[in-house]
Amino acid sequence: MNISEQQLNNMMSAVTTALQPLIRALPVTPVEWADQNYYLPKESSYGEGEWKTLPFQIAIMNSMGNDQIRTVNLIKSARVGYTKMLLGVVGYFIEHKSRNSLLFQPTDSAAEDFMKSHVEATIRDVPCLKDLSPWLGRKHRDNTLTLKRFSSGVGLLVPGRRCRQKLP
Repeated sequence: MNISEQQLNNMMSAVTTALQPLIRALPVTPVEWADQNYYLPKESSYGEGEWKTLPFQIAIMNSMGNDQIRTVNLIKSARVGYTKMLLGVVGYFIEHKSRNSLLFQPTDSAAEDFMKSHVEATIRDVPCLKDLSPWLGRKHRDNTLTLKRFSSGVGLLVPGRRCRQKLP
């Protein structure tokens, strides 16, 4: 069979397009993802800028993102970056692993404050999360004070006390 170079190029382009959904990102750890993608927002961080995982945070973050580890118990002092580590791992779950996330807060007002000051700023300042958030900055059913539903179908739920009282 004889085909022209143009036909061959068209066929290669069609095959490439057809196989595109099968391409998966290379697996990375939560620390690698955070070091490449996470950005500290100025409103909720001691210092604004690109995230750089500190040596003592590596094992904690990788434990949080490890499928084989079900529970991570952590005794911590103040100002160790726990909230930012948590948000970095949640970003990893949303963008890299495409998993739903649930972060309980002690009260409803704490949940709203956490969503406004930490989560929304993180989504706005982390480009790969912003790309998954077409509703950012607008009123939308996928953008509420307790739930952020991303275009990938993944959701982040941050409920307070009212939700916990309804659980069995």
